[in-house]
Amino acid sequence: MADVLVLHGSPGSGKSTLARALSEALRTADVAHGVIDIDELSLVHPYPGRWFPRENLRAIWPHYVAAVPDLKLIVPMVFNDEEEVELYRAALPGARLLICETTAPIPVLKERVTEREPTDEWAASLRKWVDVYHARSDHDRIRQFQVVTHPATVDESVAEILGWTRWLD
Repeated sequence: MADVLVLHGSPGSGKSTLARALSEALRTADVAHGVIDIDELSLVHPYPGRWFPRENLRAIWPHYVAAVPDLKLIVPMVFNDEEEVELYRAALPGARLLICETTAPIPVLKERVTEREPTDEWAASLRKWVDVYHARSDHDRIRQFQVVTHPATVDESVAEILGWTRWLD
């Protein structure tokens, strides 16, 4: 059975950074894996809606498991709610879905998005999304485990995630 690790969390929580670092750790250990960034599956203008990346994932998923039946797949994204979790679960038939919420203190998240965004407008928008994300009350019902990415290093966070997934056992 293929495992799908969803790195779910606020903007700035380290989802994409951890996906790349996890991929490198798995490559070094010679573990078959892939990374599908939902943001990349969403890049189209005008944006047709939240269904679009999920349906793109549904379309390519069979190719991944046909190529590597015991694949470890890493998917950085943000779930809007519990219903969306179930929609993604249905888009990944035969997968074991593992949901890791990545988090950090709100000031750190806002600093991270401010530093990385190319314009003040984009940074301001993402700082607002940090607040929206943290105002939600469903985090404990969506995640299976949580990793705090500050003050932890990327390597420490990767080790913690790999401990939860048991992918290197």
